[in-house]
Amino acid sequence: MKKIFFAIFVVAALIMSSCSNKVNLYSDEGDTTIVYAMLDPGADTNFFKITHSFIGNANVLAYDYDANNYKYDEIEVTFTGVFEGSPASQTIPLDTISIWIPYDPDATFYNNCWQRYYYTTKKLVEGNEYTLNVVRKADDVNISASTTTINGFTFKKPVVNTVGFTGQSASVEWRVRDASTMYHSTASYFEVYGFFNYSELMPGSQDTVKRSIKWTLGEGTESNLFTTSNNDMYYAINYTPNALFTLIGNDNYLINNSPVGVQRWFDEFEFRIFAIGEDLYNYHLITNSSSAIQDVPNYTNVTNGNGIMSSRVSKSKFVTIMENSRIKICEDFEQFGFINNPNR
Repeated sequence: MKKIFFAIFVVAALIMSSCSNKVNLYSDEGDTTIVYAMLDPGADTNFFKITHSFIGNANVLAYDYDANNYKYDEIEVTFTGVFEGSPASQTIPLDTISIWIPYDPDATFYNNCWQRYYYTTKKLVEGNEYTLNVVRKADDVNISASTTTINGFTFKKPVVNTVGFTGQSASVEWRVRDASTMYHSTASYFEVYGFFNYSELMPGSQDTVKRSIKWTLGEGTESNLFTTSNNDMYYAINYTPNALFTLIGNDNYLINNSPVGVQRWFDEFEFRIFAIGEDLYNYHLITNSSSAIQDVPNYTNVTNGNGIMSSRVSKSKFVTIMENSRIKICEDFEQFGFINNPNR
């Protein structure tokens, strides 16, 4: 059976961890332009993947680069918004870059070829609206998408640069700097993680390896996490600090890779907040809905085309683990070879 399929490629690590990272789009409307982009004002470079639909056997054409992509002179791509260092809105043409993707026999789409992305190295500004315009020369159709970048936020807690994990209650808190939004974020959803980082030296090895254990501290919508206390408006996630010890004790890597003589040193602990924009959050809700409808509903914010252009950002705070927590880890998990040396 023949059907029109869209080839969509994910630009690395653009979607929050609990979301699907595949945009499976389909249509019966003929030639359709597909846009995929996640804008990040903290990034040095922002990428845009622009492809088109194809008619035919997906098992064959999905591997055909030419069947999925425009030639360099078939579309014109511009990007409009306020860029760092200039107070006025500008419209700039987007350059292209080609990336070689190594052959992967399990890949869904084509690889082992130069894949073209559009990009800009102009720094985006937090909390500003940006518009992508694509003109398809063959039929003079204009395809566009707009989104607002995440406005800036800073950590409120932890306040100090040392944190202990022997307690039963604590919180990660952050504050939006944008007074024009009454200190509400332009993000729709947040995820908060902790990363227990350590250095590892195996017996007989000369090389130290950096490793980490990821800890999910909490998540929620903008409205659910926003709080006001003593006229201070901020966001908060509560977590149980001493759950870290259970996490370490149950870590499969540590359990299965701790020979006699292994040495491990504590590195700084990282708190990381992920924030995503409204359109990406809406897409996540729709594609992960429990609807009885068999076909996945299609969500897009692209006019005269299909796909997603949204925004995301992450912020991190690094802290030193307090001595009483380091001592407890060393004593409780002696078999893992942790050494209480805060200067490492």
